[in-house]
Amino acid sequence: MKEAIFQPIRLGPVTAKNRIEVAPACPFLAGHDASVTRELYDYTMSLAASGAGIVTIGVSSVDPHGPVGGRTLSLDSFLYMPDLADLAEGIHRFGALASIELVHSKYMLSRPADVVNNTSTEEVEHIIGQFANAALLAADAGFDMVMIHGGHGNVPSMFFSKKYNHRTDRFGGSFDGRCQFGIELLEAIREKTRGRIAVEYRISAEEVLPGMTTLQETLEYARRIEDKIDLLHVSRGLLEEDSLLPIINAPVYLPKAMNLPFARQFKQALKVPVAVVGSFDLDLAEEAVAAGDVDMVSMIRTILADTDCVEKARRGEDEAIRPCIRCNTCISRTHAQFKTVRCAVNPVIGRETLFDLTRRAETPKKVVVVGGGPAGLEAARVLSKRGHTVVLFEKEKELGGNFRLACAAGFKREMRRYLDWSVKTALASPNVTVHLETAATPELVKAERPDAVIVACGARPVLPTFTASGTDKIVWVGDAESGKAPLGDRIVVAGAGFTGMEFALAQVREGKKVTVVDMLPMDRIGQGGSAINLICLKDLLAKAEVEFRCCCRIEDITQQGVILTDEAGQRQEIACDNAVLSLGFRPDRAFTDSFAGTAREVYVVGDADRVANVWQANTTAFDKAMRI
Repeated sequence: MKEAIFQPIRLGPVTAKNRIEVAPACPFLAGHDASVTRELYDYTMSLAASGAGIVTIGVSSVDPHGPVGGRTLSLDSFLYMPDLADLAEGIHRFGALASIELVHSKYMLSRPADVVNNTSTEEVEHIIGQFANAALLAADAGFDMVMIHGGHGNVPSMFFSKKYNHRTDRFGGSFDGRCQFGIELLEAIREKTRGRIAVEYRISAEEVLPGMTTLQETLEYARRIEDKIDLLHVSRGLLEEDSLLPIINAPVYLPKAMNLPFARQFKQALKVPVAVVGSFDLDLAEEAVAAGDVDMVSMIRTILADTDCVEKARRGEDEAIRPCIRCNTCISRTHAQFKTVRCAVNPVIGRETLFDLTRRAETPKKVVVVGGGPAGLEAARVLSKRGHTVVLFEKEKELGGNFRLACAAGFKREMRRYLDWSVKTALASPNVTVHLETAATPELVKAERPDAVIVACGARPVLPTFTASGTDKIVWVGDAESGKAPLGDRIVVAGAGFTGMEFALAQVREGKKVTVVDMLPMDRIGQGGSAINLICLKDLLAKAEVEFRCCCRIEDITQQGVILTDEAGQRQEIACDNAVLSLGFRPDRAFTDSFAGTAREVYVVGDADRVANVWQANTTAFDKAMRI
């Protein structure tokens, strides 16, 4: 039973009911006029319903120069008062503190050197005034807190940067000068709001790159502003540098809670409460707070994955929490593509206005689900919640489909946790009958006399024939991941998609020598997946000295090795112990088409329809299950 994170905490003039904060993240659900839409309101209420003590609305602009990306909030005008008041009031209904993150949209995406050095003293003072006015508007609207984003390369950190700040007025030059923008900004907010609102300040403990701000400098800066804030929020990295994005939003290849050792140092050096962010679940949050390393833990991906997670933990229902798999579907869509937020394991996120899972179907039906992979399990759960009776056929002896193979690597612990949760919750769902080791056929399905059929049979691997086919020289990546086929020390991976590269990473971490071969150029491999995860994966493979042979076509695989033709038409041979085929999957159209006419409603979902990823599998299954 968790106790530490459910202790209240005093933050200046307000008290949070527990030690969990919904971290700020922009869902791109506001109106193009920077107003609150129904979509943004319902999304925010789902976060508030999580049970967290603080709900922080992300990326809200203090200036009138247009919202970043077109669908973010603004606090530059009293005209937004009704919208903001509705958000604050809604968050309060769930017993949480309402907070809002303040940024400056005109400058946050500009070149730091230009922002810092090409603005006059009067303009800098005007920027500070804009932040103060926005904080006052938030207070008047009923918000309990504001978060000043002073990390990740945002405007306050630009002025603190020793690399960029070469001003000669009071806002630059020396260390004292570089601290001055943040000091005056916080003082202006305090003066304007007269202590009515708590102030949280987010920092990057270090900016990681050579010549950038270091941990010791940031610690000293934190001491300078400590008496002007109520909560210090510790992160790391820079948004402007793509190579650092995996540090800010760590994918599954990196350890969880990487910022905790840094936050611990701020906790030891300061009297003000300290929060930490970065790949925490509620178990790790409990450990960190109980140990006294931090006072609070801020998180967003964990709460997106299960918007009831904090309440479930409070009730002791930890096993019922749907785990985040750190696939970064959420942040890749918003940060890299400026699309509305989505979650791979929670198909409702960002679409709250479209669906009501509490509403049961008017006419309960009998539905057959063909296949027990992620899509089939999602369909079974949703159908059960809506009052339907489900019969699921799975040809293997256990549920999970090809996703079970994808979870095999040691760094895929979160994905295995999600798979275990998915299987357990589907099996525990009312009126769901599962037949394992039962290959579905049209005749078997018809015999059930279903009202509807969902075909979620997955896809078949692409396995071309080579000279060494049928021998232990050539191994399908799924068999290699599951351990069915032992591998030697020298491996060639055919296919540089995410599956192939993740397999290469797992093998090189076991001491194997790995070469990856693909027809695409290096800058195009892995496209279609999470941009942040791809950056991290390529970096880890480069550091592990995994060799890539790109723009190469595999002509044959023999007992001696893999024969390639490069883009110049030159033939090459790579000697290896095993060639592992990771050439993707292809829907079996003949099989899926065979179920046409087995019921009045027949739907094909997940990889059986279009090979993609967990988000596509879960979303298509959810959508079709909601139609029945």
